[in-house]
Amino acid sequence: MRLFNTVFVLLILAPVGFMYAYQEGWIAGETIDAWLPEAPFVQAELRDRIPPAQMNSMIVTALETDAYSDAVMYADIASYANIPLTQATQDHLAAESTLLAQIGRTTGSFFEGFIYGEGSDTAGFVGAISSDLTVIGDVRDIGLEGTKLIQGEDYSSFILGLSVVGLAATTATVATGGGALPVRIGVSLMKVAKKAGTLTKKFTKTMGRLVKEAVNFPALRRTLTKIDLGDLSATRRAVDDYAKSISTTKLDPIFKNITHLEKTTNPSEVVRLMKYVDTPQDLARLGKMSGKLGTKTRGIIELTGKTSLRAFKTLKNLLLWALDWALWAGGVVALWLGRKGFKGVVRRVRA
Repeated sequence: MRLFNTVFVLLILAPVGFMYAYQEGWIAGETIDAWLPEAPFVQAELRDRIPPAQMNSMIVTALETDAYSDAVMYADIASYANIPLTQATQDHLAAESTLLAQIGRTTGSFFEGFIYGEGSDTAGFVGAISSDLTVIGDVRDIGLEGTKLIQGEDYSSFILGLSVVGLAATTATVATGGGALPVRIGVSLMKVAKKAGTLTKKFTKTMGRLVKEAVNFPALRRTLTKIDLGDLSATRRAVDDYAKSISTTKLDPIFKNITHLEKTTNPSEVVRLMKYVDTPQDLARLGKMSGKLGTKTRGIIELTGKTSLRAFKTLKNLLLWALDWALWAGGVVALWLGRKGFKGVVRRVRA
């Protein structure tokens, strides 16, 4: 009886008590968060919230509305959470995954994004980002918004300021042999997200303030007044010289976090994920989440409403995980006791 009580306390009460204390916030910290595996909790939440019929319907709807990347994302989530897909859904997805189908979907959107710096789908976002990385996008936006600034019209200080920062980051990237590339990529992603309307009001306000601290707009206006903004080469040279005087110390950590998010997902997903960011801390938290979930991150947020991995560790999921652990540990103990008992029987028989 004493052995049973000991096993019960160690395998059942102890883990359940630990989970309750964790959920109540009595036990916290990144060490504990890292120790508890995320996958079982996320998978359990998805299976509980999304029945197979709904998942199949979402994939088919995405395919029928030309949201191919969303369909692929949902299919990936279904595989991750072991949610079964019908053969019809799998066949439909395979038919839209052919090279010819993908070329037809992406070519026009990519060039539209490259030329105008705006996009509404994955290919368009990639095109817009590509134009910035070749400097064409920054110079184009400086010409457009700078002209409005000079003429006293309403202009986007956000886009104009980021374009100047982008040129400065490009120069720094060359000078440092690529060391400033994360900042350069982060600026481009931020601009595209702003144009796509996925930046929240709170985050836009925070970024707008930091951009104005970095860029002296009265001085920039004087610089732009002296040049022909229709001359792209002249515009770049003039702004390059001006950009040497700006400081992006406060902006760089944010841009680097955006670039980290891009590495764990992809450019178009970063643009879409920005609608869940109100503060720089939100951005860092999403980066950690995407480090575990990759391109599934946005879909899992949309399906569950949770924007951090810790949020999935609810008391219910924690208790289920503790029970699974207890059953596994109990099996190990039972096997050990069984072997010990078997050896005792063997010794008695031999005696």
